[in-house]
Amino acid sequence: MILNSWFQIKLFILFSIFIPLLTGCWDRTEIEERAVVLGISVDEAVDKQDESEVTHLKSSFPKPPRSMIEVTAQIAVPGRIPLGPGESSGTGKNKPVWVLSAKGYTIDDALMVLQQQLGERMFFGHLRIIVISEKIARSGVQNLNDYLRRSPEVRRLAWMVVSKGAAADLMKAAPQLERVPSLYLLAMMDNAIRMGKLPNDFLGIFWSADSSRGKEPFLPYIEIKKEGNLEISGLAYFRGDKMVGATKPLEIGLFMAVTGVQTGGYNVYEYLPNSFDTIMFKATSRKSRTKVSIKNGRPHISLNMRVEGDIEEKSNELFKINEYKTILQIQDDISKGSEKGIKELIEKMQSAGSDIFGFGEYVRAKEPEYWNREIKTEKKWQEEFKNLTVDVKMDIRIRRIGMKAT
Repeated sequence: MILNSWFQIKLFILFSIFIPLLTGCWDRTEIEERAVVLGISVDEAVDKQDESEVTHLKSSFPKPPRSMIEVTAQIAVPGRIPLGPGESSGTGKNKPVWVLSAKGYTIDDALMVLQQQLGERMFFGHLRIIVISEKIARSGVQNLNDYLRRSPEVRRLAWMVVSKGAAADLMKAAPQLERVPSLYLLAMMDNAIRMGKLPNDFLGIFWSADSSRGKEPFLPYIEIKKEGNLEISGLAYFRGDKMVGATKPLEIGLFMAVTGVQTGGYNVYEYLPNSFDTIMFKATSRKSRTKVSIKNGRPHISLNMRVEGDIEEKSNELFKINEYKTILQIQDDISKGSEKGIKELIEKMQSAGSDIFGFGEYVRAKEPEYWNREIKTEKKWQEEFKNLTVDVKMDIRIRRIGMKAT
Protein backbone atom coordinates (compact mmCIF):
# COMPACT_ATOMS: atom_id res chain seq x y z
CA MET A 1 0.00 0.00 0.00
CA ILE A 2 2.87 2.37 0.81
CA LEU A 3 4.49 1.68 -2.58
CA ASN A 4 1.19 2.25 -4.40
CA SER A 5 0.67 5.54 -2.55
CA TRP A 6 4.19 6.72 -3.40
CA PHE A 7 3.64 5.79 -7.04
CA GLN A 8 0.37 7.74 -7.10
CA ILE A 9 2.09 10.78 -5.58
CA LYS A 10 4.83 10.74 -8.23
CA LEU A 11 2.22 10.31 -10.96
CA PHE A 12 0.27 13.26 -9.59
CA ILE A 13 3.40 15.44 -9.52
CA LEU A 14 4.24 14.41 -13.09
CA PHE A 15 0.77 15.31 -14.35
CA SER A 16 0.89 18.60 -12.44
CA ILE A 17 4.05 19.56 -14.29
CA PHE A 18 2.93 18.62 -17.81
CA ILE A 19 -0.77 19.53 -17.74
CA PRO A 20 -0.06 23.32 -18.05
CA LEU A 21 1.97 22.56 -21.17
CA LEU A 22 -0.98 20.86 -22.84
CA THR A 23 -3.16 23.92 -23.11
CA GLY A 24 -3.42 23.77 -26.89
CA CYS A 25 -3.39 26.76 -29.27
CA TRP A 26 -5.19 29.12 -26.92
CA ASP A 27 -3.78 32.21 -28.66
CA ARG A 28 -4.11 30.94 -32.24
CA THR A 29 -5.14 33.22 -35.07
CA GLU A 30 -6.66 31.60 -38.14
CA ILE A 31 -5.19 32.62 -41.48
CA GLU A 32 -8.59 33.94 -42.56
CA GLU A 33 -8.46 36.31 -39.58
CA ARG A 34 -5.20 37.92 -40.70
CA ALA A 35 -4.54 40.54 -43.34
CA VAL A 36 -1.30 39.11 -44.73
CA VAL A 37 0.86 41.96 -46.06
CA LEU A 38 3.17 40.87 -48.91
CA GLY A 39 4.68 44.26 -49.73
CA ILE A 40 4.54 47.91 -48.74
CA SER A 41 5.65 51.14 -50.37
CA VAL A 42 6.37 54.54 -48.86
CA ASP A 43 5.91 57.79 -50.79
CA GLU A 44 5.68 61.45 -49.97
CA ALA A 45 1.97 62.33 -49.78
CA VAL A 46 0.74 64.44 -52.70
CA ASP A 47 -2.45 65.70 -51.03
CA LYS A 48 -1.22 66.79 -47.60
CA GLN A 49 -4.66 68.05 -46.56
CA ASP A 50 -6.15 64.55 -46.33
CA GLU A 51 -5.39 64.02 -42.66
CA SER A 52 -7.08 61.20 -40.76
CA GLU A 53 -8.09 61.43 -37.11
CA VAL A 54 -7.36 57.81 -36.19
CA THR A 55 -4.27 58.46 -34.07
CA HIS A 56 -4.79 62.14 -33.23
CA LEU A 57 -7.23 65.02 -33.63
CA LYS A 58 -6.44 67.70 -36.16
CA SER A 59 -6.89 70.42 -33.54
CA SER A 60 -4.22 68.83 -31.31
CA PHE A 61 -1.42 69.99 -33.64
CA PRO A 62 -1.59 73.69 -34.51
CA LYS A 63 1.24 73.11 -36.96
CA PRO A 64 1.89 69.71 -38.59
CA PRO A 65 5.04 68.19 -37.03
CA ARG A 66 6.33 67.00 -40.39
CA SER A 67 5.28 66.37 -43.98
CA MET A 68 2.89 63.49 -44.55
CA ILE A 69 3.77 60.18 -46.15
CA GLU A 70 1.59 57.71 -48.02
CA VAL A 71 1.94 53.99 -47.34
CA THR A 72 0.58 51.52 -49.89
CA ALA A 73 0.16 47.88 -48.82
CA GLN A 74 -0.32 44.82 -50.98
CA ILE A 75 -2.50 42.37 -49.03
CA ALA A 76 -3.02 38.74 -50.01
CA VAL A 77 -6.64 37.72 -50.57
CA PRO A 78 -7.34 34.30 -48.96
CA GLY A 79 -8.40 31.67 -51.49
CA ARG A 80 -7.20 33.60 -54.53
CA ILE A 81 -3.46 32.91 -54.32
CA PRO A 82 -2.69 30.36 -57.07
CA LEU A 83 -1.24 27.16 -55.64
CA GLY A 84 -0.18 25.38 -58.83
CA PRO A 85 1.26 26.19 -62.26
CA GLY A 86 -2.06 25.60 -64.00
CA GLU A 87 -4.13 27.89 -61.85
CA SER A 88 -5.07 31.40 -62.86
CA SER A 89 -4.18 34.39 -60.74
CA GLY A 90 -7.52 35.98 -61.50
CA THR A 91 -8.49 39.11 -63.35
CA GLY A 92 -10.69 42.06 -62.59
CA LYS A 93 -12.33 41.66 -59.20
CA ASN A 94 -10.68 38.28 -58.60
CA LYS A 95 -7.12 39.50 -58.25
CA PRO A 96 -4.96 37.62 -55.72
CA VAL A 97 -3.97 40.81 -53.87
CA TRP A 98 -5.73 43.88 -52.55
CA VAL A 99 -3.87 47.19 -52.77
CA LEU A 100 -4.75 49.82 -50.15
CA SER A 101 -3.21 53.18 -49.25
CA ALA A 102 -3.22 55.40 -46.17
CA LYS A 103 -1.54 58.63 -45.13
CA GLY A 104 0.13 59.69 -41.93
CA TYR A 105 3.00 61.66 -40.47
CA THR A 106 5.07 58.54 -39.68
CA ILE A 107 5.12 54.94 -40.89
CA ASP A 108 3.32 53.75 -37.74
CA ASP A 109 0.75 56.54 -38.03
CA ALA A 110 -0.05 55.58 -41.65
CA LEU A 111 -0.27 51.87 -40.82
CA MET A 112 -2.66 52.54 -37.95
CA VAL A 113 -4.87 54.51 -40.34
CA LEU A 114 -4.73 51.57 -42.74
CA GLN A 115 -5.53 49.11 -39.95
CA GLN A 116 -8.65 51.15 -39.16
CA GLN A 117 -9.89 50.32 -42.68
CA LEU A 118 -9.43 46.55 -42.29
CA GLY A 119 -11.50 43.99 -40.44
CA GLU A 120 -8.47 41.77 -39.72
CA ARG A 121 -5.18 42.50 -38.00
CA MET A 122 -2.33 43.20 -40.40
CA PHE A 123 0.33 40.50 -40.30
CA PHE A 124 3.88 41.26 -41.51
CA GLY A 125 5.37 37.79 -41.12
CA HIS A 126 5.20 37.30 -44.90
CA LEU A 127 6.36 40.80 -45.81
CA ARG A 128 8.99 40.33 -48.52
CA ILE A 129 9.30 43.67 -50.32
CA ILE A 130 9.59 47.25 -49.00
CA VAL A 131 9.74 49.94 -51.68
CA ILE A 132 10.65 53.52 -50.85
CA SER A 133 10.57 56.39 -53.30
CA GLU A 134 13.72 58.33 -54.12
CA LYS A 135 12.29 61.41 -52.38
CA ILE A 136 11.79 59.48 -49.15
CA ALA A 137 15.25 57.89 -49.45
CA ARG A 138 16.92 61.28 -49.93
CA SER A 139 15.03 62.81 -47.00
CA GLY A 140 16.17 59.98 -44.69
CA VAL A 141 15.01 56.49 -43.70
CA GLN A 142 15.93 56.55 -40.01
CA ASN A 143 12.32 56.48 -38.79
CA LEU A 144 11.39 53.70 -41.23
CA ASN A 145 14.41 51.60 -40.24
CA ASP A 146 13.66 52.09 -36.54
CA TYR A 147 10.06 50.95 -36.93
CA LEU A 148 10.90 47.88 -39.03
CA ARG A 149 13.81 46.79 -36.82
CA ARG A 150 11.63 46.83 -33.73
CA SER A 151 8.87 44.81 -35.37
CA PRO A 152 9.25 41.10 -34.46
CA GLU A 153 7.24 40.06 -37.54
CA VAL A 154 9.51 41.67 -40.16
CA ARG A 155 12.08 39.23 -41.51
CA ARG A 156 15.69 40.24 -42.02
CA LEU A 157 15.59 38.33 -45.33
CA ALA A 158 13.06 40.75 -46.81
CA TRP A 159 14.18 43.19 -49.52
CA MET A 160 14.15 46.97 -49.42
CA VAL A 161 14.52 48.79 -52.75
CA VAL A 162 14.46 52.40 -53.93
CA SER A 163 12.07 53.37 -56.72
CA LYS A 164 13.10 55.97 -59.26
CA GLY A 165 9.49 57.16 -59.53
CA ALA A 166 6.51 56.70 -57.26
CA ALA A 167 6.97 53.66 -55.02
CA ALA A 168 3.22 52.91 -55.08
CA ASP A 169 3.48 52.16 -58.82
CA LEU A 170 5.52 49.05 -57.99
CA MET A 171 2.75 47.85 -55.68
CA LYS A 172 0.18 48.32 -58.45
CA ALA A 173 2.30 46.89 -61.28
CA ALA A 174 1.14 43.64 -62.87
CA PRO A 175 4.09 41.95 -64.64
CA GLN A 176 3.12 39.17 -67.04
CA LEU A 177 5.64 36.62 -65.69
CA GLU A 178 4.32 36.43 -62.12
CA ARG A 179 0.80 35.68 -60.93
CA VAL A 180 1.34 37.38 -57.57
CA PRO A 181 2.71 40.88 -58.41
CA SER A 182 4.75 41.55 -55.25
CA LEU A 183 6.54 38.20 -55.61
CA TYR A 184 7.79 39.18 -59.06
CA LEU A 185 10.08 41.83 -57.60
CA LEU A 186 11.26 39.35 -54.95
CA ALA A 187 12.07 36.75 -57.63
CA MET A 188 13.81 39.45 -59.65
CA MET A 189 16.17 40.25 -56.78
CA ASP A 190 16.90 36.61 -55.96
CA ASN A 191 17.52 35.66 -59.60
CA ALA A 192 19.75 38.70 -60.12
CA ILE A 193 21.98 37.44 -57.29
CA ARG A 194 22.19 33.96 -58.81
CA MET A 195 23.02 35.40 -62.25
CA GLY A 196 25.72 37.67 -60.84
CA LYS A 197 23.78 40.84 -61.62
CA LEU A 198 23.35 42.10 -58.06
CA PRO A 199 25.20 41.77 -54.73
CA ASN A 200 23.35 40.17 -51.85
CA ASP A 201 21.70 43.01 -49.94
CA PHE A 202 18.87 41.72 -47.78
CA LEU A 203 17.26 44.04 -45.27
CA GLY A 204 19.46 42.63 -42.51
CA ILE A 205 22.63 43.35 -44.53
CA PHE A 206 21.44 46.91 -45.18
CA TRP A 207 20.87 47.46 -41.45
CA SER A 208 24.27 45.97 -40.61
CA ALA A 209 26.01 48.39 -42.99
CA ASP A 210 23.91 51.26 -41.63
CA SER A 211 25.16 50.44 -38.12
CA SER A 212 28.82 50.15 -39.18
CA ARG A 213 31.28 52.97 -38.57
CA GLY A 214 33.39 52.20 -41.64
CA LYS A 215 30.80 51.29 -44.26
CA GLU A 216 27.79 52.98 -45.84
CA PRO A 217 24.65 51.10 -46.93
CA PHE A 218 23.23 50.76 -50.42
CA LEU A 219 19.98 49.47 -51.93
CA PRO A 220 18.87 48.28 -55.38
CA TYR A 221 17.62 51.15 -57.53
CA ILE A 222 14.52 50.08 -59.49
CA GLU A 223 12.81 51.76 -62.45
CA ILE A 224 9.50 50.93 -64.15
CA LYS A 225 9.78 50.79 -67.95
CA LYS A 226 7.12 51.51 -70.56
CA GLU A 227 5.67 48.00 -70.77
CA GLY A 228 5.27 47.72 -67.01
CA ASN A 229 8.43 45.65 -66.65
CA LEU A 230 11.05 46.51 -64.05
CA GLU A 231 14.76 47.27 -64.44
CA ILE A 232 17.58 47.25 -61.91
CA SER A 233 18.96 50.65 -62.88
CA GLY A 234 21.85 50.74 -60.39
CA LEU A 235 22.62 50.93 -56.70
CA ALA A 236 21.23 53.73 -54.53
CA TYR A 237 24.09 54.67 -52.19
CA PHE A 238 23.63 56.35 -48.84
CA ARG A 239 25.54 58.59 -46.49
CA GLY A 240 24.21 57.81 -43.06
CA ASP A 241 20.47 57.30 -43.42
CA LYS A 242 20.08 59.54 -46.50
CA MET A 243 20.43 58.55 -50.14
CA VAL A 244 22.98 60.74 -51.92
CA GLY A 245 23.05 59.23 -55.41
CA ALA A 246 22.70 56.20 -57.65
CA THR A 247 25.17 54.28 -59.80
CA LYS A 248 24.71 53.20 -63.41
CA PRO A 249 23.71 49.58 -64.13
CA LEU A 250 27.16 48.59 -65.44
CA GLU A 251 28.80 50.05 -62.32
CA ILE A 252 27.09 47.32 -60.29
CA GLY A 253 29.51 44.87 -61.93
CA LEU A 254 32.49 47.10 -61.07
CA PHE A 255 31.30 47.33 -57.47
CA MET A 256 30.99 43.55 -57.28
CA ALA A 257 34.53 43.20 -58.62
CA VAL A 258 35.87 45.48 -55.88
CA THR A 259 33.99 43.67 -53.12
CA GLY A 260 34.91 40.24 -54.47
CA VAL A 261 31.46 38.84 -55.26
CA GLN A 262 32.45 35.54 -56.86
CA THR A 263 29.61 34.99 -59.33
CA GLY A 264 30.09 37.02 -62.50
CA GLY A 265 27.24 38.01 -64.78
CA TYR A 266 27.96 41.34 -66.48
CA ASN A 267 29.01 41.71 -70.11
CA VAL A 268 31.52 44.27 -71.39
CA TYR A 269 31.44 45.71 -74.91
CA GLU A 270 35.03 46.11 -76.14
CA TYR A 271 36.82 46.97 -79.40
CA LEU A 272 39.12 44.41 -80.99
CA PRO A 273 42.83 45.37 -81.21
CA ASN A 274 43.57 47.79 -84.08
CA SER A 275 40.04 47.44 -85.42
CA PHE A 276 36.59 48.98 -85.32
CA ASP A 277 35.09 45.53 -84.79
CA THR A 278 33.85 44.65 -81.33
CA ILE A 279 33.44 41.70 -78.99
CA MET A 280 31.23 40.95 -76.00
CA PHE A 281 33.10 39.69 -72.93
CA LYS A 282 31.11 38.08 -70.12
CA ALA A 283 32.56 37.78 -66.61
CA THR A 284 31.95 34.35 -65.07
CA SER A 285 33.91 34.56 -61.79
CA ARG A 286 35.74 37.13 -59.69
CA LYS A 287 38.32 37.27 -56.94
CA SER A 288 39.40 40.32 -55.00
CA ARG A 289 42.03 41.05 -52.38
CA THR A 290 42.13 44.26 -50.36
CA LYS A 291 45.27 45.38 -48.53
CA VAL A 292 45.51 48.25 -46.07
CA SER A 293 48.62 50.24 -45.21
CA ILE A 294 49.48 53.62 -43.70
CA LYS A 295 51.35 55.97 -46.06
CA ASN A 296 52.37 59.48 -45.06
CA GLY A 297 50.19 59.22 -41.99
CA ARG A 298 47.04 58.33 -43.93
CA PRO A 299 45.38 55.00 -44.82
CA HIS A 300 46.05 53.56 -48.26
CA ILE A 301 44.11 50.79 -50.05
CA SER A 302 45.55 48.37 -52.61
CA LEU A 303 43.01 46.46 -54.69
CA ASN A 304 44.03 43.36 -56.63
CA MET A 305 41.23 41.79 -58.65
CA ARG A 306 41.06 38.88 -61.02
CA VAL A 307 38.10 38.29 -63.33
CA GLU A 308 37.66 35.26 -65.55
CA GLY A 309 35.21 35.14 -68.42
CA ASP A 310 34.33 34.19 -71.97
CA ILE A 311 34.07 35.94 -75.31
CA GLU A 312 30.43 35.44 -76.18
CA GLU A 313 30.14 37.40 -79.40
CA LYS A 314 32.11 39.28 -82.03
CA SER A 315 30.76 41.71 -84.60
CA ASN A 316 32.98 40.39 -87.43
CA GLU A 317 33.09 36.62 -87.82
CA LEU A 318 36.05 36.93 -90.21
CA PHE A 319 38.28 38.40 -87.50
CA LYS A 320 40.37 35.61 -85.93
CA ILE A 321 41.03 35.83 -82.22
CA ASN A 322 42.61 32.45 -81.60
CA GLU A 323 46.15 33.83 -81.70
CA TYR A 324 47.80 34.08 -78.29
CA LYS A 325 49.01 37.66 -78.83
CA THR A 326 45.51 38.80 -79.82
CA ILE A 327 43.97 37.26 -76.71
CA LEU A 328 46.61 38.90 -74.50
CA GLN A 329 45.90 42.27 -76.12
CA ILE A 330 42.14 41.88 -75.56
CA GLN A 331 42.75 40.94 -71.92
CA ASP A 332 44.98 43.98 -71.46
CA ASP A 333 42.43 46.34 -73.07
CA ILE A 334 39.57 45.07 -70.92
CA SER A 335 41.77 45.24 -67.80
CA LYS A 336 42.68 48.88 -68.46
CA GLY A 337 39.06 49.79 -69.16
CA SER A 338 37.91 48.08 -65.96
CA GLU A 339 40.62 49.79 -63.88
CA LYS A 340 39.54 53.17 -65.27
CA GLY A 341 35.87 52.44 -64.53
CA ILE A 342 36.60 51.31 -60.96
CA LYS A 343 38.71 54.39 -60.25
CA GLU A 344 35.92 56.63 -61.52
CA LEU A 345 33.38 54.77 -59.38
CA ILE A 346 35.56 55.15 -56.27
CA GLU A 347 36.03 58.86 -57.00
CA LYS A 348 32.25 59.24 -57.36
CA MET A 349 31.73 57.60 -53.97
CA GLN A 350 34.47 59.75 -52.42
CA SER A 351 32.89 62.97 -53.67
CA ALA A 352 29.63 61.87 -52.01
CA GLY A 353 31.38 60.66 -48.84
CA SER A 354 29.71 57.25 -49.19
CA ASP A 355 32.02 54.29 -48.57
CA ILE A 356 29.79 51.48 -49.85
CA PHE A 357 32.91 49.34 -50.43
CA GLY A 358 33.58 49.04 -46.71
CA PHE A 359 37.18 50.30 -46.90
CA GLY A 360 36.71 51.84 -43.46
CA GLU A 361 35.98 48.42 -41.98
CA TYR A 362 39.26 47.15 -43.45
CA VAL A 363 41.12 50.06 -41.85
CA ARG A 364 39.37 49.47 -38.51
CA ALA A 365 40.23 45.75 -38.61
CA LYS A 366 43.81 45.91 -39.95
CA GLU A 367 44.96 49.19 -38.41
CA PRO A 368 43.07 49.42 -35.09
CA GLU A 369 45.63 51.73 -33.45
CA TYR A 370 45.33 54.26 -36.27
CA TRP A 371 41.52 54.00 -36.21
CA ASN A 372 41.23 54.47 -32.45
CA ARG A 373 43.67 57.37 -32.52
CA GLU A 374 42.63 59.27 -35.68
CA ILE A 375 39.13 58.16 -36.76
CA LYS A 376 36.94 56.77 -33.95
CA THR A 377 33.57 57.87 -35.39
CA GLU A 378 31.52 57.32 -38.54
CA LYS A 379 31.43 61.03 -39.40
CA LYS A 380 35.20 61.29 -39.16
CA TRP A 381 35.63 58.37 -41.58
CA GLN A 382 33.17 59.92 -44.03
CA GLU A 383 35.51 62.90 -44.27
CA GLU A 384 38.68 60.79 -44.27
CA PHE A 385 37.28 58.59 -47.04
CA LYS A 386 37.23 61.58 -49.40
CA ASN A 387 41.05 61.78 -49.23
CA LEU A 388 41.69 58.02 -49.30
CA THR A 389 44.28 56.89 -51.86
CA VAL A 390 43.50 53.67 -53.72
CA ASP A 391 45.63 51.57 -56.11
CA VAL A 392 43.64 49.44 -58.55
CA LYS A 393 45.02 46.40 -60.35
CA MET A 394 42.75 44.33 -62.58
CA ASP A 395 43.72 41.01 -64.17
CA ILE A 396 41.31 39.80 -66.87
CA ARG A 397 41.59 36.18 -68.03
CA ILE A 398 39.76 34.89 -71.10
CA ARG A 399 38.91 31.20 -70.72
CA ARG A 400 36.80 30.58 -73.83
CA ILE A 401 36.56 32.30 -77.19
CA GLY A 402 33.56 30.44 -78.63
CA MET A 403 32.78 27.14 -80.30
CA LYS A 404 34.66 27.94 -83.51
CA ALA A 405 38.46 28.06 -83.65
CA THR A 406 38.43 31.37 -85.51
